Amino acid sequence: MSVELADLIGIPYKPHGRNETGLDCFGLIRIIARRRGTPIPDVWYEKSDPALMILAKSMKVHALSRVEKDCVIEMEEKGRLHLGYAIDEKRMIHVTIRDGVCVDEIGILPVRGYYGFD
Repeated sequence: MSVELADLIGIPYKPHGRNETGLDCFGLIRIIARRRGTPIPDVWYEKSDPALMILAKSMKVHALSRVEKDCVIEMEEKGRLHLGYAIDEKRMIHVTIRDGVCVDEIGILPVRGYYGFD
């Protein structure tokens, strides 16, 4: 894992969390994007909102046909939108209610799409 992400591991889950005291999945993506030099605006959405493409304009991302290192991964968790960030083509960093920010294999949750930063 890249050094600039290691300090995020273990940050607890917090609904609508946007900083290092607690994060939700979009808050994590915002921090990573900012560290990568591609800041994205905050987008308020509810759990039931449809696919990430609705958020894509404000997030400055484009759809990819497959996973690539440093892409956003759109997943579904119990019918809800969930986002992760590809560390490489097999692993992602994301936020879980139980573990907070953690690293897991891509595919542990159903993947709905991959998005690269513009």
